[in-house]
Amino acid sequence: MLFLLAPFIIYLLILLFFCIANLIFKSREVTANPNFGISIIIAIRDGEKSLEDLIQDLLSQDYIGPIEFILVDDESTDNTKKIILDLAQNDSRFKYLSSKNGDQNLKFKKRALDFGISKSKFNYLLFTDVDCSLSSDWVSRMANYFSLGYEYLVGYSLTKKSNPFNITSIFQRVDLLMLMIMCRGSSYFSAPWASSGQNQGFTKELYYKIGGFLKITHFFGDDTPFLQLCRKNKANISFVNNFSTQVLSRQEFKISNFLSQRARWVFDANQLWRINIIFYIILLTTFIFYISIPFLFFSFIVPLKIMIPLVMLKLFLEWALLRIGSIKFSEKIIFMDFIIWELLHIPYIIIVGIMSFFKNTIKWRGRNFSI
Repeated sequence: MLFLLAPFIIYLLILLFFCIANLIFKSREVTANPNFGISIIIAIRDGEKSLEDLIQDLLSQDYIGPIEFILVDDESTDNTKKIILDLAQNDSRFKYLSSKNGDQNLKFKKRALDFGISKSKFNYLLFTDVDCSLSSDWVSRMANYFSLGYEYLVGYSLTKKSNPFNITSIFQRVDLLMLMIMCRGSSYFSAPWASSGQNQGFTKELYYKIGGFLKITHFFGDDTPFLQLCRKNKANISFVNNFSTQVLSRQEFKISNFLSQRARWVFDANQLWRINIIFYIILLTTFIFYISIPFLFFSFIVPLKIMIPLVMLKLFLEWALLRIGSIKFSEKIIFMDFIIWELLHIPYIIIVGIMSFFKNTIKWRGRNFSI
């Protein structure tokens, strides 16, 4: 019985750690007002519906130093190319690139971003996605952290306000917020364990010193695997603990799109033993815990008088973690949204875990992945 309960107990301890870490990790206001050059690089595939909003957010940036916007067309089939080229003719800060001209040893988004990095003028690089919303001081706030000597910046991203009538968007918002809270808490160990391509930055010098994305070609993603590679190489990394750097990402209303996205994330998590064995063990323990819950309840090996208090403790610690983190991020989460997330989380973890082992069935923006 103790053997079966071990993953449960470890998971509860992990939750308790993240609650404490988020409580003691204080927000930091950095006001260095740097003016060095910054390149913003964005890989775009079929982004015509979001491009106009993104362009307005980029134009509204209040950064006082030199800035360039490198928009890399990742084999779009819509009017993305035309929109960017028209913009580049009127504003020299915008640059159009095509990922078709990038390193053929890389695929999809990694090829697009790598090509953008190779053509950037400045050492300091920031990244986001075409369907994200940025505050006007996003660049200046991130630059403040660069000025402190950090080589890699992990910003936090949340989804836009969820549709109150769409369970997928509600679950997505709570789940991403929980992931960001854990990311913030993991900074207790001097560097966060995860990152999102929706909001991150690193230096060009670090990118080439580490070996770029060629070292992570067996991963789908370009964010957390590259962050872990940088951690392994002792890079100076910081979580940007400032509300103004928040990036809002798109909502997913179709469950199939959401599950496909998360399956890509889990596929990468399954391979993190190559870079960070401790982080991988934590993720594996969490997965084992979730798949064991139905067995623990219905096998009756563990008495209900033990299981029910443990489940209630899990519920309490998860809600406490969400509340602590939402306060730190100045976000409002209603209890009913949390309950929806709680009820769906176990089947969700099991489903995406199974999907991640069938990588050829995972798609991104209409393209099948092959690694």
